[in-house]
Amino acid sequence: MVELKNNERIDYLYSDDMKIIQDKTAFSATLDTLFLAYFAKNLIRDRFKVADLCSGNCAATMYMAYFNKAKYDAVEIQEEAYSQAVRSVELNHMENRITVHKNNVKQAPTFLRKDSYDMVVVNPPYFKVPKGHEVNPDKKKAIARHEILINLEEIIEVASALLKMKGKMLMVHRPERLGEITYFCMKYDLSIKTIQPFVSHRGEDSNLVIVEAVKHTAFDGTVLKDAIEVHDKDGHFLPDIQRIIIESEEDRKKHQEQEKYYFYVLLCSDGSFYGGFTNNLKQRLKMHNTGKGAKYTKSRKPVKMIYHEEFDDKGLALKREYWFKHHDRKWKEKFLKEHNVKY
Repeated sequence: MVELKNNERIDYLYSDDMKIIQDKTAFSATLDTLFLAYFAKNLIRDRFKVADLCSGNCAATMYMAYFNKAKYDAVEIQEEAYSQAVRSVELNHMENRITVHKNNVKQAPTFLRKDSYDMVVVNPPYFKVPKGHEVNPDKKKAIARHEILINLEEIIEVASALLKMKGKMLMVHRPERLGEITYFCMKYDLSIKTIQPFVSHRGEDSNLVIVEAVKHTAFDGTVLKDAIEVHDKDGHFLPDIQRIIIESEEDRKKHQEQEKYYFYVLLCSDGSFYGGFTNNLKQRLKMHNTGKGAKYTKSRKPVKMIYHEEFDDKGLALKREYWFKHHDRKWKEKFLKEHNVKY
């Protein structure tokens, strides 16, 4: 069971299948975060390696990971957000694909492999801190919104350092910083290919942009997309925006109709644990206890199923099995205890 701290709550992210721990007194997952994650996930392939810089509580990381099998590294400096991210990843059983790092993004090239990422996504602090400017007295909010610990140039430099040749950076930001974003991208060998503006209502100035830049390509060919309208005349989210925020009933039915796959843990007669994969828990347990399930359990009958997790994707269930098997006994005991398994 994941523990909640003071002022924390569990919210749903996109789908009833995805939960996220958020702080009632700090910034929760915003439209900016979801827009960035939505546009990024449409470009991510299962084989990709993705870095999420200034990741907060990993809302964008988990949203992207929900749609593919890619590997993710998330970097967040604030202790509270980092803790929420780690526990949220655990809550959604994504530990085998998402690794959260507590550090300043400026140091990322020292603990993440340079020139190796297919994509870097960034939701950075939006605002500068001019001399004499008063920032939010809440330190957590001030660091999230203002360039106190890292600035725009430093973030773009790090993103470029992490990306492989032709890798992509996706950044969400304010339109008034677009000139600087373009300049720093060119300085650090990133070519802006697409700019997607957002407007609250048609006819208003854009208040948000998502920038897609590619490493080491020609600087021409930038496409400025038509602005996406967010609200209708009554202030409600338009249908396309609703589909980004929450899974539609049609999509939900498709998920429910898919074949289910399971990662499971057995307690063997000698006290050892066995992690496996199946699409039929009852039949698989029967096979293990008749000596036809696996070579390991054949000599350790009878076995008892003490834990399982459900997946819509076969590959994810197999990865979960592999991840469990490659940990030692002490780690497995800790894992089962944290999931309230008594054996």
